[in-house]
Amino acid sequence: MARSPKKARMLKQLPEPQQPYKFWKDLSFFGCVLSALLLAVMVLTLFNPDSGIPKVREVQQIKQQLVAEIEQLKAENDQLAQKIEAMKTDPFWQEKIAREELNMARPDEIIYKFSE
Repeated sequence: MARSPKKARMLKQLPEPQQPYKFWKDLSFFGCVLSALLLAVMVLTLFNPDSGIPKVREVQQIKQQLVAEIEQLKAENDQLAQKIEAMKTDPFWQEKIAREELNMARPDEIIYKFSE
């Protein structure tokens, strides 16, 4: 089937359909808008004082304080454990506790109490 010259000229004059180009252009525009909104939400979340970077820094500072307190309590606990062990085995400590807390004395000693 041969086309007539008039019909061929009419087909050449018709513009090409712009549907695919417009689709990708619209998709690109919405992609940029969506990316900008997502970026804005992320920035607002990061710098929000209730949940962002300031909150993370505050939690890290509290953690450092608690770690320091734990170390101090461990050292104190070790000292107390050593003191307890000394009280169980060292006769000097046993005598000291008996004299000071139980008001005991050796058979040849006299205890004098002074009131203030």
